[in-house]
Amino acid sequence: MVSTGQMIGMVLAILLPILAAVVPYVCIHKRSSKIETGMAGAVGYGFLGYLWQQLIYLMVIVMITNISWLAKLIGNNYVATATVYGLVCGIFVALGMYWGVYLTNQKQHSIYRSATIGIGFGLGNIAWNIIAPYAMSLYYSIQINAGTYAGSEQIKKSILGTPAATLYLDAFRCILFLLIYMGIALLLGYFYLEGNKIAAWGTPILVQFFISLSNALIQEYLPNIASRVVLYIMLSLLAAGSVWLTVGWLKTGEIPIGKQRK
Repeated sequence: MVSTGQMIGMVLAILLPILAAVVPYVCIHKRSSKIETGMAGAVGYGFLGYLWQQLIYLMVIVMITNISWLAKLIGNNYVATATVYGLVCGIFVALGMYWGVYLTNQKQHSIYRSATIGIGFGLGNIAWNIIAPYAMSLYYSIQINAGTYAGSEQIKKSILGTPAATLYLDAFRCILFLLIYMGIALLLGYFYLEGNKIAAWGTPILVQFFISLSNALIQEYLPNIASRVVLYIMLSLLAAGSVWLTVGWLKTGEIPIGKQRK
């Protein structure tokens, strides 16, 4: 039987990240509503941007692993492999975000819509990593408890063996990424509107590359519990910096690196 705590954890793991996205969206929408519209559309672009870049990224990773000479070159070197995969991940995150920022700024330049792209991008990450798998797990859990489950035993064991704490940690991780992506999109939008294409591309690539490479190295060279602690501390610091950047911008209308274009 799947415990009540596990099922509640699945529900909250889905709801909490979504609610976490509502708060910054409302704050940005409240500030921008008297000036312009299109915030909901920007969220949609960000959401779609995450989904298509993730799908293509996975296909590219499969292609890389099937290139024999490249596989031989990096296959026996964990750091080299993590570096290549991290760089590819950073490039596709930049592609997904830049696509959204570009489309939302075609008719009217808007730092508000640019920042909101990050919220949609974070929601795409939540849908991919939380909503889709946990909604299915919740459905299977109901069947298991009702005695009508007829699926794979491996999936059943996985559901029964997943502690509620893991569900909450996964939700927390997605919330942190949502906040990080919001800050990245804000900077990307700022640089894009200033005409600094190098910084606009470089910001998401470098931040995501740092996260991906650090995550891979932490998991490889630190014990399981220690690696999780270090990873969540790192993500929390990045998320805190993103929140500081966004709150400061909403209060003053300026970004610490320079004045935004009106």
